[in-house]
Amino acid sequence: MQPALSQEKHNASMRRQQAPQRIALVANSSWYTYNFRLGLLRRLKEEGFEVYVLAPKDHYSTRLIAEGYHFIHLPIGIYSKNPFSELAIILQLIRIYRRYRFALIFHYTAKPNIYGTLAAAWCGIPSVAITTGLGLLRDKGKRLARLALMALYRLAALFTRELWFLNRDDMQLFLGKGAVSPAKAFLLPSEGVDINWYRPQEGRRAAAGESSAPTRFLYAGRIVWSKGIREFYEAARYFRARGANVRFEMVGFIVPEHPDGVSYELVQEWKEQGIIDYQGETEDIRPFLAEADCVVLPSFHEGISRILLEAASMARPIITTDTMGCREVVEHGRNGLLCPPGDSRALISSMEYFLGLSPSKRSQMGFEGRKKAVLEFDEGIVIGFYMEAVRRLLKWKQRSKKVMPH
Repeated sequence: MQPALSQEKHNASMRRQQAPQRIALVANSSWYTYNFRLGLLRRLKEEGFEVYVLAPKDHYSTRLIAEGYHFIHLPIGIYSKNPFSELAIILQLIRIYRRYRFALIFHYTAKPNIYGTLAAAWCGIPSVAITTGLGLLRDKGKRLARLALMALYRLAALFTRELWFLNRDDMQLFLGKGAVSPAKAFLLPSEGVDINWYRPQEGRRAAAGESSAPTRFLYAGRIVWSKGIREFYEAARYFRARGANVRFEMVGFIVPEHPDGVSYELVQEWKEQGIIDYQGETEDIRPFLAEADCVVLPSFHEGISRILLEAASMARPIITTDTMGCREVVEHGRNGLLCPPGDSRALISSMEYFLGLSPSKRSQMGFEGRKKAVLEFDEGIVIGFYMEAVRRLLKWKQRSKKVMPH
C-alpha cells in the first residue's frame, strides 16, 4: 500500500505544479479595475494565468465575471477611518490569501497597498504596490493624517517586493523621506491607454461644419475640489459675464461623501444658473471628448491623469496645471497649455489664449497629443512592464523556494 500512496502523492504534486498559477489584482473599485486595467487582465489570462480581482462590488463586478475573471468582494470603505473595520479588512485579506495561495499580487491605492501588502507578507506571497495617486500626502492642511499615512507606507514598503509610482514627483517624495529603498522603487509610465479604443474621431459639430458654434471646454472626472472644480467654475462665470461664445461642460461622478467632494445641491445650482452644463455620469467618455474643443483639468495633483491620456489619445487639445501627474501628459504649447494650480486667473488667461488660436493650430495641438499618447502611453507599453515584472518576481519566488530549508 505504501508505494501506491507515494505514487498518489506524487501525482497530486504534479497536478498542483501543472495547475495555472493564480495572480490577483486588489483595488478599491471594480469600476476602476475594469475601465483602467482590462487590457492587463486580458493579457494575464492569455498568458495562462488564473486571474482574480478583489474589490468592492459595484455594477462593474459582473462585467469582470462575464470576462472570465474570478471576482471576490472586498468591503473596503474608501473613506472609513474606523480602526475595527480596518483591522477586519486585514484579517479578511489574510484569510483570502491563505485560501487561494496566489503566486503574485498587485495592490492598487492606499488601503490595498498597505493592508494588502502586510497580509501578503504574512502569507509569504510576493506583491507589488502601485500608488495611483498620493492625494492625502499632498494635502498640507492635514499634517497628522499625512504623517500617519507616510508611516504606514513606510511599513508596507519593507514588505512589498516593489513599490511603483506613476510620476517622478511621487517617487521622489518617498525616496527623499527614506520611505522606500531605491532598489524597490520603480517609475511606471502611467497605467496606459488603449490607443485603438480612444482614437481620433470627428464630432458631429465639425462634421456639419458648425463654425459659429460655441467653443466647448470639457471637464471630465470626479466632482471634487482638489480637481480644480472651483477654478473651472470661476472661469465659466467669468466668460459668461462677458457674453463669450463658449460653453463649459462637466461630466463625472458627484461624490459628496468624499472629504473634498462638491455637493449635489451646488452642482445643480450651477446648472440651473447656466454657468456649467453638468451632463451626469457616463460609461463611455468618447462621445464627449469628440465634441469638446478643449479638455480642461485644473487639478492640484494626480498620479497620472487618466482623462488627459484619453483626451491626448483622441487628439483633443488640453489645458491643465503644471503639477505632478498632469505635466507628464502635456507639453506646454505643443499639445496643450499648462498653468499654475489653484489660480483661476491663470486658467482664464490660458483659455483666452486658446480661444485666440486658429482652427489649424488647435488641430495641430490635438495631433501632437495623439502622437505623444502613441509613443509614450500606449497600453501595450505599460502591459509590457507588467509582464516583465511577473516573470521576474515568479522567478524570484521559485529561487526562494529552492533555498528554503526543508
